[in-house]
Formats: sequence, C-alpha cells, structure tokens
Amino acid sequence: MNMISSEEKGLSVVGNICVKDKSSNRDAILKYEDFAKDLPQVDIPVIHHMHGGMYGREITIPKGTVLTGQIYKFDHFDIMISGDITVSTDDAQVIRFKGFNIFKGLSGKKRAGYAHEATRWITFHPFDGDNGEAIQDEITADNFEELELFYVDVNRNDYWNMVDSLGMSQEEITKQVENTEDMTDLPKGYDHLYVSDSKIDKQGFFSKKKILDGELIAPARVKGLRTNAGRYCNHAFFANAKIVVTDKGADLVAIKNIESDEEIIVNYRHVLENRLIEGDLCQE
Repeated sequence: MNMISSEEKGLSVVGNICVKDKSSNRDAILKYEDFAKDLPQVDIPVIHHMHGGMYGREITIPKGTVLTGQIYKFDHFDIMISGDITVSTDDAQVIRFKGFNIFKGLSGKKRAGYAHEATRWITFHPFDGDNGEAIQDEITADNFEELELFYVDVNRNDYWNMVDSLGMSQEEITKQVENTEDMTDLPKGYDHLYVSDSKIDKQGFFSKKKILDGELIAPARVKGLRTNAGRYCNHAFFANAKIVVTDKGADLVAIKNIESDEEIIVNYRHVLENRLIEGDLCQE
C-alpha cells in the first residue's frame, strides 16, 4: 500500500490493472505489486473483531492511498462503512463507490483501489478463533498457485467425504458415470463447450467463452438422456455451476461468473438433492 502524489496518478494505476479479464488483471496486479514494493509504504492499522464464530477485519485506508487486496480462499462479505474509493474489477472497468456499501466478496478475488477520501472497510468471514492475524493467515493465500492447490485439495477431500456419506463405492459410481447407454449429444449452439484434462480428476467440462452468473450453460439432460454437460462436470465444494431440474430434463446453470477455459464444476450434493443420482453423477 503506497501513497500516490495525485488523484490522476492513482486512478491511472487502478485503470492500468483493469486490462481485459480476470487472468490478465491478476497478472497486472502482481506486476504492480512487484514494482510498488520498493516505493514508500503506508501503514494501515488493523482492528480485529471476533464473536460467535465470525471474524471481522477492519481497516481505514488513508486518502491518496493505492492498495491491492489479499487473496481470500472463501466467499465472504465486504462492507464499506464510509469513504470514497475507486476499485478495479474483473470486467476491464473501474468502479467508484462512496459512503456505505455491502458487497459479496468472492473467493479468489484480488482487487486494486485508490482512496479519494479516507475509507473505512470491514471484511466478515464465518471463521472462529481468538487470534485475528492467525485467522487471516488461514483464510488467505499468499499467491494464486497456493490458492489453486488449496482448491484442488479441498475439492478432492470433499468428494471422498461425500462418497463415504452415500455408502457407495467408487466402483459403483464409476459404473454409473461411464455408462454410455444413456448419453446424447448436446443440441446445436453449444460448440464453445468442450471436454479436456482436469486438475481435479481425469477429464472435465470447459467453455471457450466467458459465462455470466445465472446464465444457462447447457442442457444437462434431454429426454432422459445425459449430455456432456451432465457427464463431465467434476465435483467441487467450491462450485461455479449447479444442476436445475426443468420440465424438459435438467439444465447446467452458472452460479458465479466463469472465465473462458475455466473448468465448470458442480457440487454433487445438489445433484443428489435434485434426484438425479441414477446415471447423472458428473464425472469425478
């Protein structure tokens, strides 16, 4: 966090970080952090709030400060109590906020901001403990490589916990998943979707273009038959899509913005809740 000599320069820093998409913006933020580490730094005291299994981290960003955020492992709430700040987004634009605002903080996000006025900010997390800095270490990652490894480990471990809770063997699940007799092709218009190698396990389901939160990704089941959208989605505790039952079958729908070439993943527990267990488990 460093002080900038003018508002124009501060906005220029944030604007230059909003390059194109999430991946490009991440690279730009990391390059700026590497450059700025040798500049005079601003000390921002932290107030820790801990109560009832919740943790709140409060800071006041001085006027004229450019700062970059930490990488959070879990979804949380960001609450801007007061102030005036311009922040970067993953959509190649900057947004200015004034006064009181509440935001849904997403896991894996990393932002840059410029404070036009002193800005008071709190992040809230469902995390218990009695040492604020220790909690902060647990809920953040030092870099995106560490975050990726964390996601992979959590998703794999959660999958096996789910298998144990079902009382099924992996062999039984694999037999259902790899059954090709209930498969059908995706309808026309979904050529941007593809199957490729997965970091979670074996093969996964991907899109060549960005998908927005709430958008239909593809039919997962048509006339009782599974498409690739219902066959190749891997399980994840941190899902970015879900299966929605319809009168025509079932659809795969985004529950977060999904970047191009990002794996599309669902929580199998939701699939089971929708009574799609027979032959509709996505591939693990």
